[in-house]
Amino acid sequence: MGTVLVTERDQLGVVVVEVRGDVGATDAADLRAALVRAIRHTDSTQVIVDLRGAGHIEPEGIGAVVAGADVASDSGISMTVREAAPDVAEQLLVAGLPRAQVSPAARV
Repeated sequence: MGTVLVTERDQLGVVVVEVRGDVGATDAADLRAALVRAIRHTDSTQVIVDLRGAGHIEPEGIGAVVAGADVASDSGISMTVREAAPDVAEQLLVAGLPRAQVSPAARV
């Protein structure tokens, strides 16, 4: 299905990377590159990865998000993940992201 990444600034100047669609093994490199590009080319102190529109995320995609968090941390930038599906949130936590950086989607 593919992945669509949109990088924008919200009204507070925070960079938002929105992920749409499934993130398969072949999409993980694109996701990692988009995150690193957004982090390295911002003067903002915060980056948000919005997974509201994401579908299934393969382990390689989880790794890409964790790698982005590492780059952000090394750059002195706060990165958080919001609207993660419960299973994705759990995978991110298991992969080492602190709970404070992962906001699961509300259950309805």
